[in-house]
Amino acid sequence: MIYVLSDIHGHYSRYKSILRQIDLQRDDHLYVLGDCVDRNPFGLKILKELYLMPNATVLLDNHEYMMLDALTKASSENEYIRRWYRNGGDITHARLLHCSKAYRQEMLDIIRTLPVNLEIHCGGTDYLLVHGGPLGYRHRYDDPVRDSVWMRLDETTALPEGKTVIFGHTPTIHYQSGSPMRIYHGSGRIGVDCGCAYPEGRLACLRLDDMKEFYSEPEENDANKSEKAAV
Repeated sequence: MIYVLSDIHGHYSRYKSILRQIDLQRDDHLYVLGDCVDRNPFGLKILKELYLMPNATVLLDNHEYMMLDALTKASSENEYIRRWYRNGGDITHARLLHCSKAYRQEMLDIIRTLPVNLEIHCGGTDYLLVHGGPLGYRHRYDDPVRDSVWMRLDETTALPEGKTVIFGHTPTIHYQSGSPMRIYHGSGRIGVDCGCAYPEGRLACLRLDDMKEFYSEPEENDANKSEKAAV
C-alpha cells in the first residue's frame, strides 16, 4: 500500500494518530510531502523518525528550506532568520539551540538529501509528488527549487500532462469550503494539507491504492502541547 501525507508541522499527537490508523507494514510505503518542522514543538523529532524509517520518504519543502537558509547563509540583517521566524521557525530554532552541534549538523545534512519532486505509479495512475508545485512551472525566483517549494497551485496552473499531481503546502480550505478540512480532489491534482499546523486543522493521509482517506482523531487534536516527546 502507498500512503501520502503532508504538512505535519511538529504536531506529534496528530502524526502518531495517523501512523496508528494506517498501521504501516514492511511492504508499504509512506510519502511525506514536507513541512515536518515549525509552528509546533516536535518537528525535528518527526523529521528524523521519518528519515530513519526504511519505508518512508520525505520531500523537501519551504519550511525545511527556510531552516537550511537561516542556519547556513550569512546575512548582515539576518533576513533568513527573520523570514524563518515569521513562518513559525522560532519554535524549531529554540529546540535546536538546546541540541548538540553534531545533532544540528545531522539535521541540516538530512534536509540536504531530501528530493524536491518524485514520480510514482500506483493502480494504473502516474503521480507526481510535490510540496508546493512541479519543478520548472514557475519562475518567480532565480532558484527552481525555491520556486517549487513555495509555489501555490490553483485550477488555472498548468501541470504536466498524463500525471496527477499530489501536493501539500496550501491548506485545502483554499479550494473547497467546509469544516473540518478534507482532502481536495481537483482536475489532475490532489491536495492533502488539511491545516495540521493550526488548532482547528487536522492531519490527513491518502492511501493511493483505493483512495481511502485517513484523518487525525479529534480527541487528539489538542494534545500536542502535553506530549512528552524529546527532540
